[in-house]
Amino acid sequence: MDKALFIETLNKGTTKLELRKLLINSCLKNPSYLTILLENAQQVDDKNSTFSTRILELTCKKKIAIIIPHLNEFCEMLKLLKQAASIRACAKICELLMLEYFSNKNIYFKNMISNLHEEKIIASGFDWMIDNQPTAIQAYTMRTLYLLGTKTKHDWVHPELALIIEKNIPSGSIGLVNRGRKVIKAIQTETALKL
Repeated sequence: MDKALFIETLNKGTTKLELRKLLINSCLKNPSYLTILLENAQQVDDKNSTFSTRILELTCKKKIAIIIPHLNEFCEMLKLLKQAASIRACAKICELLMLEYFSNKNIYFKNMISNLHEEKIIASGFDWMIDNQPTAIQAYTMRTLYLLGTKTKHDWVHPELALIIEKNIPSGSIGLVNRGRKVIKAIQTETALKL
């Protein structure tokens, strides 16, 4: 798919599965198209911004390394997001990034994700947790923050995360309560998080 057709299809904001797959595959073949998705996603008041973040998320699920060249722009965008659907998609991407980063197999991610990237993800994650965002956002963010808190330079994250989870648990769904308890237990016992 050429760039003009990609933009035209993206602007339709369709939920048709075959068109979503076409957009995702186009991004995988042309990683430069992620710039278009990120530009659209930053138009936070535009209805198509959420569709762009969804396509970005689905592309990253297929190949998370594709976001690395755009990490500065992605991390800067996190604080701008307003719509829950966009935040959910980006929270999932943050979780995927951190899972790959903390995988012992992936030196590339360890070299490419900077302390500044981590700080922006942490700041946005805590904002989302404090704002009491929907369940999926909080669930992804808990795991992301838990992982980042295991680094000695971010050792303050775990106590703060535990406090916020304890505050949010009474109003959370059953799934969120269960995940929250597992995260708190892993923090208290200093063991690996098992979800």
